[in-house]
Amino acid sequence: MCYALALMAGAILALGAFVPVWWLQLGALLAFWPVFVLLRMVPVKHAYSAGLVFACAWLIPTTYWYYAFMPPWLAFAASFGFAALLANIFWVVLLRQRWGMRVVAPLFMLVWCGWLWARLHMPVTEDWWLPYSGYSLWRNSALIWLGGFGGEAVVEAVIVAVGIVLAWVWARRGWRASTALAVAIIAATVGGHFLVRQLPAHSASPAIAVQMMTRGGINQPATENDVDDLIEATDQALQERDTSQGAITVVWPENSIPTASESRLEKFAAEHRVRLVYHTNKRQGDGDYKQAVILDQDGRRILTNYKAHIAPAEDGTDWYTDQHAVSDGQVVTAYVCYDMHYPDIVKRLRGADSAYATLDDATYGYLQKQFHAADISLHAAQAGVPVTVASTNGPTIAVDSRGVVRQQMTGSGPAVLVVDR
Repeated sequence: MCYALALMAGAILALGAFVPVWWLQLGALLAFWPVFVLLRMVPVKHAYSAGLVFACAWLIPTTYWYYAFMPPWLAFAASFGFAALLANIFWVVLLRQRWGMRVVAPLFMLVWCGWLWARLHMPVTEDWWLPYSGYSLWRNSALIWLGGFGGEAVVEAVIVAVGIVLAWVWARRGWRASTALAVAIIAATVGGHFLVRQLPAHSASPAIAVQMMTRGGINQPATENDVDDLIEATDQALQERDTSQGAITVVWPENSIPTASESRLEKFAAEHRVRLVYHTNKRQGDGDYKQAVILDQDGRRILTNYKAHIAPAEDGTDWYTDQHAVSDGQVVTAYVCYDMHYPDIVKRLRGADSAYATLDDATYGYLQKQFHAADISLHAAQAGVPVTVASTNGPTIAVDSRGVVRQQMTGSGPAVLVVDR
């Protein structure tokens, strides 16, 4: 029975991470309910193994993208190893006989959420891009809004707290009462989703985000032909826009625009009177430094931010910069891909009126792209800054200052997202 509960809870969290619709994710809000029922009844000698079943059922399916950049044995060892580490939290049942669930449940929540916060902020573990339960519910605007008050650990605490309350009601009042409460919680979460979407928020400034892979395919830098493709797609989108209403920002994906094309981009921005955000690399000695660049409507480079965090499968050197620029009366900033995952991006975003990000998630598959979108939504809510994202094959999205995804491309092929206020 205990192992069945553990397997069910982990599978619910894993499934929630994959589904593409917010209301289909709602079941994950109840995932910790069987966990706390399990903690109430599991024999102490089976606590760790039950926790391992839960963690494996959740983490092994949701870390499949590790296989894109690790040998199979190492990818499995990484996900299973973290599951084995996480399962140690289930040893809190050792306190159950003496103190009861009134101590075990809040202690589990404290350790669980505290470990998540520490993992995201400590120098070594911050690089472990592993799922947390919020990835299984990130499409719900109410939960992202709540997360804006404290980040991933707050979202995690809300989901874990729901499990504690439901398990407590089940123990005191039975399955009928706990089921009725679960329905009420789901209904409140649905209502919260629609309410937050109606709250006042700063939306992204008018923009055109181009989603396009280079002709060379995954991990191949852009050539002059790729620049031709980007300019052509942008030209077509601009022809359908009224540029007299203020500056339009054009955002291109993380595709390593060649430095030889930069004068051409300056001319393009000036002729079309647009801000242009793009990604390029700067060679310096043996280092390859990745940049997000903003050109203003006169074609002048007004911002260069270097990428602080290098993704596991890419070559490059981190060189942290954090700048904002003023253009057409707006404070703007831009960052590169992996930086948008880390919690330190919140501080870097704050103070901007609009932020832009260039992404390339093509190597890692569907699920990692959803995790990246979840991170961007949450960090936008924390910073209170709208973010427009252009990716090589997704996610290409526009997020408002409450973390609500207002517009998005649904496919992974070449496309243009026209962002309106």
